[in-house]
Amino acid sequence: MNQNNVVHIIIDNRENKLKALLDKKKDTITYDSKQLDIADIVVSSEVAIERKEGVDFVSSIMDNRLFEQLLRLKDTYEYPILILEGLNDEVFETTGMKISSIYGALAFISYKLGISVIPTRNLEDTAIVIERIAYREQVKDSSPIFSRKAPKNMSKKERRSFIIEGLVDIGPKKANALIEKFKNPYQVFKAIKRTEILYTKTGNPKGIRGPLGDLTGFGWKFVEKNERLLFGKKKKSPQKKINDTY
Repeated sequence: MNQNNVVHIIIDNRENKLKALLDKKKDTITYDSKQLDIADIVVSSEVAIERKEGVDFVSSIMDNRLFEQLLRLKDTYEYPILILEGLNDEVFETTGMKISSIYGALAFISYKLGISVIPTRNLEDTAIVIERIAYREQVKDSSPIFSRKAPKNMSKKERRSFIIEGLVDIGPKKANALIEKFKNPYQVFKAIKRTEILYTKTGNPKGIRGPLGDLTGFGWKFVEKNERLLFGKKKKSPQKKINDTY
């Protein structure tokens, strides 16, 4: 693989087996190791992965860790993924949990929580999946990579504000203002999309109009940068639109 296509991820420092395997794959994937509050592997600003081996997956259902972890993952990253590694006959036979309960949990995760579940046979397959996801994000889609920390005992409102703090040019005060007005992150994203940038006759941005227009501290730069982050596009000025036709 071309050196420019080598992907980079962040791995929780407790994932020792995975790190040892990836040390042998430095021609395609590199990593930083740090303690992550959320997720086991961070692929980009939008994608993070919780990795569960078969026995750990079942035990985390039994002690209620699983759904707490996955809900925090879903609240923090736009595209949460669960990699389920080695869920085989041995797991079914030794854990003592009913097969129907295991598949019931998987069904709930997939169609109720909306979290993608990718099964793998072993650690080697898991590494391949991670590299492919990272390649899709970082090389083809050019998504930036960063990890985020969130306290475990956040209220629902605090967690919503935390998600909004992941936007560009925003801190806790602005995030709280957006949540106060729009109630949840989804409505904030809609407000950004529906806010129009106003331009002078020469095509220079001069202000905004729409859902964010009556809030202080939010201007056209905020709208432009975050629309690009959230929706992958940049609004064009009227002057640029005219020039594009020639």
